[in-house]
Amino acid sequence: MKNLRAPRVSRGDGRRSTTQSAFLLLLALAAAHPLHAGYKAKPWQVRALQSYPSRLTSEGVTIAAEPLFRDDLAAQVFDKGDIVTRGIIPFAVAIFNDNDFPVQVDARSVELICGDERYRTLMPGEVVTRLYQKTGKGVRLPQPIPGISLGGGDASREPLQDFEQKFLTGKIVPPRGSSGGFLYFEISIKALRPYLAASQLYLPDVYREDDGSKLIFFEIEMKPAVEAAAPRSAK
Repeated sequence: MKNLRAPRVSRGDGRRSTTQSAFLLLLALAAAHPLHAGYKAKPWQVRALQSYPSRLTSEGVTIAAEPLFRDDLAAQVFDKGDIVTRGIIPFAVAIFNDNDFPVQVDARSVELICGDERYRTLMPGEVVTRLYQKTGKGVRLPQPIPGISLGGGDASREPLQDFEQKFLTGKIVPPRGSSGGFLYFEISIKALRPYLAASQLYLPDVYREDDGSKLIFFEIEMKPAVEAAAPRSAK
């Protein structure tokens, strides 16, 4: 009986085989998990005052707050479907000004309070980093295609621009007008709904924008907004 020998594979053939395997793996993974799906900013605007259950009025200013405490609620405003799952709770803040002077809220000093626990907003860059880089686990491809990974890469400019544009900081509310924006709280609580229902949004720094004088602080109960939240849509 003749000895059967496996065909010889040159080093060059081995490199080509590895390259082809890596390329095929890249195509297969990219089909299942695109490298960049394309973030699209969604429009958002302040609604009518009466549509916000959680609100407080003082010195001609009404401030309303609305926590987007489920992924489906947050996804109505931001083009990402797992924001709350990743521990970020966007809070919409709407400000209505019945005065003859403009007003402004210092977003950096706003606190979400629940018992002894206090949270302050993350900056938009911190939010995008947590949403797009927190896991940091990409699928590494074999050499000789170094540096290619799927997932865990740098966040694109589009989500950062969207989270910055919707951030409450810098929003000036004109006389007899309204404006608003978002705060981004990092909260890792499983029973999120009852936790937020027992919380208050504390806004200590509300100013007249014309002369810089400070108005009274606001402390808004979150329970009405949480209880009035739209039910989860059936799939």
